[in-house]
Formats: sequence, structure tokens, C-alpha cells
Amino acid sequence: MNTIKRQIRSLLPPLAAVVAATLMSVWLYRIEGGRSLPALWLSNGICLAVLMHRGRRGAVALVTGACCTICCTNMAMGLSFGESLVGALGNALEMGIALSALSRKDRATYLETPYGTKRFIIWALLVAPLVSTLAIMPWLVLTGHSRYWEIGSLRFVSHALGTALAVPLTMEVLRWHREPALSRRRTRRCAQALLGLIGASVLAFCQPTLPILFIVFPPLVLLALTGNRRWVIGGIIAVAAVGAVATSAGYGPIHHQAPFPAWSAMLLQLCVLSCMSVVLPLTASLEQRRRLGRTLRGSEARYRMLAEHSHDIVLLLGADGYCKYVSPAIQDMLGYPAGKMVESSLESLIEESSQAVARELWMQLLQGVPPATALLRMRHADGSFRNVEVTGGLIDEEPDRVVLTLRDVTARVAAEDALRQERLMTDVTLQVIGDAVFTLDRDGRLEFANPAGRALLARSIAPNEATLEQQLPLWREGERLTQAHPASTALQTGMPEGPFLCALELKDETRHAIECSATPIRSDAGAVKGAVLVLRDVSAVLELSERMAHLAHFDALTGLPNRSLLLERLDIALARAKQTAHHLAVLFIDLDRFKQINDTLGHGPGDELLQQVADRLLSVVKSADTVARLGGDEFVVLLPELSGKTDAAIAATRALEILSKPIRVGRRELQLSASIGVSMFPDDGDDADVLIRHADIAMYAAKRHGRNDYHFYAAAMEASAQKEFDLENALRFAIMRSELFLEFQPRVDTGTRKIISSEALMRWRRPDGEVCLPDEFIPIAEASGLILSMGNWVLKEACRACKAWQHGSLQGVSVSVNISQVQFSRDNFLSFIMESLRETGLPPHLLELELTESMLMEPSESIQQRIAGLSALGVKLSIDDFGTGFSSLAYLRRFAIDTLKIDRSFVMHMTEDPEDASVIHAIIALAISLGKRVVAEGVETMQQASQLAALGCHEMQGHWLGRPGNVAQLAELAKHGTHSVSARTARH
Repeated sequence: MNTIKRQIRSLLPPLAAVVAATLMSVWLYRIEGGRSLPALWLSNGICLAVLMHRGRRGAVALVTGACCTICCTNMAMGLSFGESLVGALGNALEMGIALSALSRKDRATYLETPYGTKRFIIWALLVAPLVSTLAIMPWLVLTGHSRYWEIGSLRFVSHALGTALAVPLTMEVLRWHREPALSRRRTRRCAQALLGLIGASVLAFCQPTLPILFIVFPPLVLLALTGNRRWVIGGIIAVAAVGAVATSAGYGPIHHQAPFPAWSAMLLQLCVLSCMSVVLPLTASLEQRRRLGRTLRGSEARYRMLAEHSHDIVLLLGADGYCKYVSPAIQDMLGYPAGKMVESSLESLIEESSQAVARELWMQLLQGVPPATALLRMRHADGSFRNVEVTGGLIDEEPDRVVLTLRDVTARVAAEDALRQERLMTDVTLQVIGDAVFTLDRDGRLEFANPAGRALLARSIAPNEATLEQQLPLWREGERLTQAHPASTALQTGMPEGPFLCALELKDETRHAIECSATPIRSDAGAVKGAVLVLRDVSAVLELSERMAHLAHFDALTGLPNRSLLLERLDIALARAKQTAHHLAVLFIDLDRFKQINDTLGHGPGDELLQQVADRLLSVVKSADTVARLGGDEFVVLLPELSGKTDAAIAATRALEILSKPIRVGRRELQLSASIGVSMFPDDGDDADVLIRHADIAMYAAKRHGRNDYHFYAAAMEASAQKEFDLENALRFAIMRSELFLEFQPRVDTGTRKIISSEALMRWRRPDGEVCLPDEFIPIAEASGLILSMGNWVLKEACRACKAWQHGSLQGVSVSVNISQVQFSRDNFLSFIMESLRETGLPPHLLELELTESMLMEPSESIQQRIAGLSALGVKLSIDDFGTGFSSLAYLRRFAIDTLKIDRSFVMHMTEDPEDASVIHAIIALAISLGKRVVAEGVETMQQASQLAALGCHEMQGHWLGRPGNVAQLAELAKHGTHSVSARTARH
């Protein structure tokens, strides 16, 4: 029901239009006197236009309704029923023929194409009116119309003209809602043109001359140019209305030119059709151009937006290669402003290596070759280069224009290069790797093997088998792996397998220990499509691992247990001793003066010596005892089961005896001694580390007491060791905090009693203000190795002070510096002396170096070179504490020694002990005979000074002559000279 209602509502407007057109036609017919059929018939055209617009939907209802409306309207206007019925049926036949020819199914044929217009003219204007007219001709003849040919001709012409007039107008009216609204300015101009057209129409139809009718065309064309279809149809209707009113009123050229009234209606229709034939095609053409313009502008805007917002560079180039348009992306990609690139060439931006490729691409584009792609390297504004992918093509409508798109593919190229490099590295790795790598398919068949894998396959026990697990069988725990083969497991479960150790069986060989693992290969969908099997020969690794495990617990040189194994065994022995309540002893053995042997003979003989020491120690211990080497020349003997200290003392004595026997190393026979420290459980500790540390402390006590002995640990030893440790630590901080300073003790000429030299003596002022003398900290410095840095500091400070006092009362006074064994044995000792002299500016003859006799006892060529170098430099050399060491006339004759310093132990009792006086006299006589000067140390009394002078001693040094002091005190003493000495003598 609702559908029927909607159809009825949709048919009411066209039926109303049909009624109006029929009434107008009948009205004109009555005006003409009713002598013929109406000369203006628009009803059929209106119905046909509506049906062409709607298609065949509701065609029967509309035609039926229109015919009934026409029939009723005709009867209401006074026509007979027969005339009204025949006219309605003829109209129905005409509309049916036209509609069936001009519409298909639900789609109408419009007047938009030449083909559609041609069909409309043939079927709607010719065939349909003619057939309907011929159809009613028999009725006209039977009813006795004498002018039936005239009536038939008039009907054909009026229906053809009415259809030609009504269909386009009605279809345009039906499409009014599709027309877009005009702007206010165009609407105003259209209204002005319409008013002008109405005025021209009034003028044309109110005058009698026919040619004047053409004055309506200019404003009508202007209206077509200004407005749209809606305004043009309105203008045509206005022209038709003005012409109809004027002609009906008896005015105008149409009325005067027509022989009878029907001709007036036809001429008016022809005039309106002329207007329509002129302006409607023009309007359609203009509308099409406007639509194309809007489409073109929209397309251009869209493409411009795409180009301007694209990350790729879009270029429009002319045939000369210069840019006509450059998108803004060039700023981000290459760093150049887009505006500056217009009317410029890209050739300067292309790297030279890419020029040939760019020229080839350009030629292809100009020749119309399908869009090509090239990879170019282009220069960025910062000087770097970017990899750019260039794609382009010709514009069809503009064959001299080329469009290029540039895409930055630097990252992609880098990724591809990295991928190729990674692939190359993978290939190279697979080629050179020692592991055997196999790739298997889903069924376990071999697809790839690297060289190591192919080498294993060459030794396969079953080379003709189908699967790899049969070609290279694996064994684990004495069983061959079949279903448990790692490759099969990985293929079946889709999970990695291994790595684990197994044995590989090869042809004519024993089974190899290998590490095998397998990993499944998956497709993009995640399905398992193969596996990678890796076999690694670990036989050498296992062997090395066993060796490393041995080295981790045993000393590589002697084969003895190392510290780690010693601690393990000591912990076990302590646990057993605690359970059984028996004693346990740890002997810490250190070879005496082994460093001197090692430095003199070399490391090779030293290692051989350590091996023989290890063998000797093993020969004097029980099988349950442990002999370990901690490193260097330190050995530890663990005695796990003792009854008391007596057993430990016996073991220590046996060790000393066996080590004291001569040992032959190469061609040399060496005499060794050792120092042994002993700690006991439970007396000295119940922890492994504590017992070893206490034995170490006892060993150092044995060294301090003369070496070649053993000492049991005592609590007082640890306190002494802790004190030495604290002193060493404090001494390190003293060097950092500059707590060390120098004092200078004068050396006086025996005859003139003037200061001719001074000895630099190091002092240590601790943070609490206490001043420590060298005897307290020099041994610690020598044992810890700090003596080297301290000695170098003393040498430079003494040279600097001596240089400074050369401008006062101490002018010409030299300085003497004690040199340690560590300093003198350094290879760069001579260069350090030269550097110190150059840095401080001290003349070499004002520096004297005091050496000990032990430094010169070893007949080393390097010592001779150092002595000779110092002498050549001009530096004085003296022997300190002469007579207390290994005195030898040989080194006095061999080396260029300038001075001998007599030790204070001889001077101290020379006035009471004639033997000391005789020794001093002999030393002085020896020095004088060898041309060397003599300095007596420790002069404390005037009697000693007088006796030394009588014996011919050259210089004296001691508290009676001057105590150590700073430079100012030394200068004051030099200033007063002999007077000061006399005053001091009076005080004593």
C-alpha cells in the first residue's frame, strides 16, 4: 500500500503539468474558432520527458492517467466524447511508441549524446507522431471530416513541434535540483541578463518586422555565458511567454506574417525551438567546460597536495633538463630550498660516478620508453651523498615535459649492503669455521654442508645412506642415537635440541668426542621446513679442559700442588685434626737470596733450581704430607699428623739440611739456604689462611735473625709484622703528602776547618709532628720497593738545594747523596742523573754519589759502564762505610772512585783502641797511595779530630763539627767558620 501511495504522489506533478498543457492547447484551439485540431500540443512531450527521466517505472500508470486527463479535459472544453477518446488513444499510442524506442528497462536515453539526439528525432519527432496520426486518419474519414488531410498534417506538425519543445524543457526542469548554486555575484549578473532578455523579447514581439526577432539572441547567449541551465531555461520560458502573450493579443511579426491562427502557434514554436537549439548546446558546452575546469583544478590541487606532502621529491622538468616545479620534500631530503631549485639543473647534484646512468635514464624518458627507474648518488647540501631512486615518465599532453620522482633509499641501500655483507660474512664464516654445519630438509635429507661438514661426510661409514643420521651416526652413553638424534628431534618437535656431548663414529677411526646441537628452520607461516645440525669436535677442548683443571690445582713449573689445592687439603686436614685432636703443622719455606741468583744466572737456571728444590723437599716428607709451591721461591709443607712441636722441628731441620747441600745447575754448583716459619694447630690458629699467614710471619722472623734457620710462630711476631705493615702504609701516604724533607750535615776540611761539602740526609715528619730518622723507615722502603721513588726524590731535591745555595756563603760547597742498590742497578740510572742535573742546573762536579761496597763487588760490565759514565760526566763518587763490607783492592783499582768514607764504627773508639786507630791509619795510607781522598764519619770529640788530622785524613764529618740541619743552618755554620767550631768545642 505504501508503495502505491508513493507512486501516486510521484505521478501527481507530471499529471498536473499535463492538465495545464492540455488546457492551454484547448484554449488556443478555441481562440482559433475550433476549425482544426490544436496547433500547440505539449502534453505528449511532457509525459515523454517524465518517462525518459524516470525510465519505465510507472509508465503505464502515467500514460493511462495522462490519456484520461486529456480525454476529460477535452470533453470539459466542449469536444465530443468520440473526439476526446480518439485523441486520447492516439496520444497513448504516440507516447508508447516513443517510450519503447527511447528507453531500456529502467534506464532512459537522454539527449546528452549525438546518438541519443538522433534516436529522439527519429522516434519521438517523426515516427511516433506519424504513426499515431495515420492511426486516427480512418476515424477522420469515417466521421465525415472533409479536411482530414489538413487535420492530419496539422496534428503531425503540432505534435512533433510540441514534443520537440516540451521534452528538452521538461527534462531541464526535472534536473534543476542537480544544478549547483551560483555565487551571489553571478546570480546578480544572471538576473541583469534575464531582465535584458525580457526587455529584448518585449521589443521583438511588439513590432511588426520579422528580422527584429533576432535581437533576443544576444541577451539569451549572454545569459547562457553568465548562468547555468536553470537560468537559460528560465530565459527560454520568458521568451516563449512574452511571444505567446504578444501573438495572442495580435501583436508582433508572427501574428502579422501568419495566414491563419494555427500558423502563428507553429511559428512561435519554431522561434522558441530556434532559441533552444542555439543556447542549450552552448549552455551544455559551457557547463561541460566548467565541470572539466573544476575537475582539472581539483585534480591539480589533489596532485599538488600529494606532491607537496609526499616524502618523495616530485620534479617537473622541461626538455632542456631544467626544473619547472620542485616539491618541498627536496629541503628535507637534500637540504636545498625548493624555490632556488626552480629553473636550475640537477646535473650538478649528481655524483660523477652516477652521471652516465643519469644521462641514459634521461634519453630513455625523452624517447618515450616506459617509466624507467635508476639509482643515483646525489650530493646533499652538507656535502654528503644520498642514494636516490629516480622514476619518471613523459606527460602525454605535453611531450616536452618530464615528471620525475626521487626517493631517498640511503637507509635501504645501507640495509641491503649490510645484508649482503652479513650474508658474505656468514658464507665466509661457514667456509672457514671449524664446526661442521649441515642443513637438512623436512625429511632429514642433506641439503647443504660446509667444508668441515663435507670433510666429515668423506669419512662417513655409510656414505650411500639417505639421511644424515645414518651417514654420521652419533653415540651417547654407549647407545646409538636413532629416534633421539638431535636433527630428528628438532624436526619432530620444532624445538632446538642440545647442545650436548656425544661421540661421532667415522670410518677407520675411533669415535670422536663432539658437541652436537640442532635448530629447526621455520617458514614465514611458522611451519617446520628443515633443520640446521652443528657438530663441533671437542676432543681437544676436553683434553685442554683436563689440563686446565690440573693447572688450576698444580704448579706448572714444579708439578707441586698450588695454593688452591693446598688450601683444600689444609681444610680437610684441619677438619680431621679437630676430630682426632692431634697436631698439625705448616712450614713456610723461602729460599734465601734467590732473587740475586735469578737475576745473575737468568730465569732458565732459576726455574731449574726451583724444580730441584721441589724434588728435594718431596724426598724428606711422608706420603701423607703435602709440598706446595705458592709462587716464586716460596714453598709450603703441610704436615697433617704430628704429636707436637718436636716433630715439626725435626721436619724443618731435615728440610734445611737437604736444601743446604750443593745443587748443580748447568755447569755451576750453588750453595743454598732457606728460612722456614712454622705454625701449629691448634696453638697458632684453626683456619687455613691464618696458619699460612702465621707461618709466613715466622719465616720473616727467621730471615731477620740471620736466615738459614726456622722459627716457630709467636704472637709477638704478628705485632711486629703489623707494625711494619702500618709503617709501610704510612710511608706510602708520606710520599703522597710530601711529608719527607732533607737535612744537610757538613763535611769539613781537616786543615782549614771550612765546609767543603755536605751530605743530604732524608727525614720523615709524621702527621703528629714526630720526626723519624732513616734507620727507622729505610729498611721498610727497601723491602717494599719504595726506595726507588724516595731515592730519586732525594737526588733531585739535593741537586736543587745545592744549586740554590751557590749564591751565598755556601758558594762552592758540593752535596753528596746516598744511592741505594735498587737505584744503582736500574738501566736508566745514568740518564736519570743527567736529567736531574739538567733540570736543576747543578754543575756535575758539585754532586757526589755515595755507593756501598756491595754494589761494586759483582764484576758486571754494566756497573763498569755506569761508573765510567758518571766519571766522564764529572760526578764525584765515594765509597760509604768503607771497611765494613767486602773490602777489596781490586775494585778500588778498577773503578774511578774519588773518596773513601771511613765508617763511624772505627772512629768511635780510635782514641781508646789502638787497633781501630791502626785500621784508620791503614785506610788513609791506602787512599793516599791510590790518589783518593778520605772522609772520616762520626767525629764527636776534639781528640778524634786532632788524631785524624795527625793521621792525614782529608775531611771530617760528625756532630762535633756540625749537626744535620736545614740550608739556613748550614749557611750560618759556613758563615762563622772556625769560630763556630771553636765555640762548639768550648761547650763540649
